[in-house]
Amino acid sequence: MPRKSRELRLSQTKKLVETYNEAGISHVDRSFRFMNDMIIRLERGKGLSTGQRKYLDNLIDLGIPKLKNEERVNEILEAAKVDGMQQVSSTLNDFAYKIGKGWSLSEKQAIFLTSLLSKAEQLKTEGRFRPTGELLEDLKAAVSICRLKNGWYWHHRPGTAKAYGKVESWLAWMYMHIAKDSLGDIKIDQSLPIEDEPIIDQWACDKLLKAVKNPLSELKNPKHAEGAIVWRVLPGGIKTCAIITGAPGLHNGVVIYPALVSGSDIQVPLGDIRKRR
Repeated sequence: MPRKSRELRLSQTKKLVETYNEAGISHVDRSFRFMNDMIIRLERGKGLSTGQRKYLDNLIDLGIPKLKNEERVNEILEAAKVDGMQQVSSTLNDFAYKIGKGWSLSEKQAIFLTSLLSKAEQLKTEGRFRPTGELLEDLKAAVSICRLKNGWYWHHRPGTAKAYGKVESWLAWMYMHIAKDSLGDIKIDQSLPIEDEPIIDQWACDKLLKAVKNPLSELKNPKHAEGAIVWRVLPGGIKTCAIITGAPGLHNGVVIYPALVSGSDIQVPLGDIRKRR
């Protein structure tokens, strides 16, 4: 058999890759990645080893592989495309590959796959989870509070760190993709592209809010009422009389109270306030 030219091998490989894409199995068969790597080498004028040429030509001769459990594979691939499943799409594609090859899943893998498919069905019905209303405002406060935490804090709380990363990333995205309706309410602008929207879920929200439960509780249920007379404690234990003049808020992640101290309106950190006895 005459030696195949570089140009012919390249064109045949490109055609096969296109056929894989059209058949929707580019994520299922790992030969697809190999063929793309060979296309890059051939286009750059690099040579292929004897083994690479042999394997590539064998793939070209075989054409599209026949999948096993094709209906199940397609179900899994469709679930991977559902908006909100981006973080587990590679996992679903791996499951599709194994099932397409006819391989058996372990009991643990089968249970996990079932849960992912169930989640995809829920997302198709209900849509992607997005915090709104009071939850959204609480998350904004939580992120502001957590920005003051140091590396030691996060190192000893990996779960909270993961939740913080999810929430912070989503909020950063939201601030760049918002629009106000005629009533002034902030809503996600659905006309904007959302392909880059980070995934946020209920677990991350609950985990982060639990970590900042005390300061959030202070904001919602202040210990010091407006008009209360308290002590402002300065470094060295020096006490100054202060009158609370409003509801608490956040400043640089710290809960503060507006107060009248020695005739001046100032913001006093919660940690510097003591009740008078």
